[in-house]
Amino acid sequence: MSEPQSPTFCAQCGRKLSPEDRFCPECGTRVPGNSAATPPQPPTGVPTVVLPPDQPPAGVPTVVLPPNQPPAGVPPTVVLPPTQPPVGSSPPQSPPGVPPVIPPVQSVGTPPDPFLPPPPPAYGGLSTHPSPLQIPSTTGMTAQRSNNWLVWGLVGGGGCLLLIFIVTCVAILLSISMFNTVSEDLISTSPTTGSSGAVAPVTDGQVLFRDDFEDPQASNLGEREDRSSRYAYDQGNYVIEVKQSEMLVWALVEGTYRDVVIETSYSVPANSANVAAGLIFHYQDSNNFYLFSVSNDGYYALELLKDDQWVTLIDWTKHNVINAAKNRLRVVLNGDEITLFVNDRQLEKTRDPTFTSGEIGLAVTSFDKAGAIVRYDEITIRKR
Repeated sequence: MSEPQSPTFCAQCGRKLSPEDRFCPECGTRVPGNSAATPPQPPTGVPTVVLPPDQPPAGVPTVVLPPNQPPAGVPPTVVLPPTQPPVGSSPPQSPPGVPPVIPPVQSVGTPPDPFLPPPPPAYGGLSTHPSPLQIPSTTGMTAQRSNNWLVWGLVGGGGCLLLIFIVTCVAILLSISMFNTVSEDLISTSPTTGSSGAVAPVTDGQVLFRDDFEDPQASNLGEREDRSSRYAYDQGNYVIEVKQSEMLVWALVEGTYRDVVIETSYSVPANSANVAAGLIFHYQDSNNFYLFSVSNDGYYALELLKDDQWVTLIDWTKHNVINAAKNRLRVVLNGDEITLFVNDRQLEKTRDPTFTSGEIGLAVTSFDKAGAIVRYDEITIRKR
């Protein structure tokens, strides 16, 4: 036990003070020693509680819905545009995106492949046929001992030599005349467009398909128009118009082909936006085919769409043989070999074994502006 403290008295008036008094209750004099009384402490064992800031009322969390997706199972109807020409070149670069593909109405059914597997390509030299100017050799004559026989032999021999000389001259003249006639025929049938490159040989294989678009009732490419594209027959032309930017569209002809020569002629109207005309070949489906494109500002490219992914076989390349308004395209297919021509000048040759047969069609690609128009004059497919 602690000892009791002695009472304290005010030094001014002598009043008795309690231990808790800091001032005299009688006269108000400060009591020495009680000026720094300890402030009251919180009760032991009670924790200090800090209230958190106001929270939003409990409820259903906000959910961000994804954009509408196409129904499951529907095949894709879009194809990425082919790669654009290099930076700084005329064809504008297309921003990333997936343009829709709008093929026109096609004919019902596809006939079976009428062709057997082709023989391996021959890379031998020229054929060794006898020259048309070759003259058969003559046998020598034996001199006789008798003078008469000698005279008659000389006369007869001279006559034979003269006859052989005359026949030889006639044969030479006939050969020269035939050669000139063939040369004139080749010159008259060879196109004269273009300004550089090797002149392509005249294509004379069997015609497997041809459409000059003069009779829409006899053509199978079809007509259609919507907000994105237009397919129509107009004054002997097949017109394909792309009404949206960065879009590839095409129209297929009947049949499946391999080892053929494909030719088409087209023109681009003056009011058309920047555009690339092209040929589709070895078409398997909308996600697998080859595309040969020629733009109206002087570039060409060859691309492969395999499993809906573009593979560049020949990148956009400028060539001065390409005309801005009108061109003739040719693709020669031989096994896995692909040879490209514009205006009967060979541009390039490459090989790709991915597909070696398939359908064929006309294609148009728009770039950064809508309103791309191509007017095709005809399409011909010949047996190689």
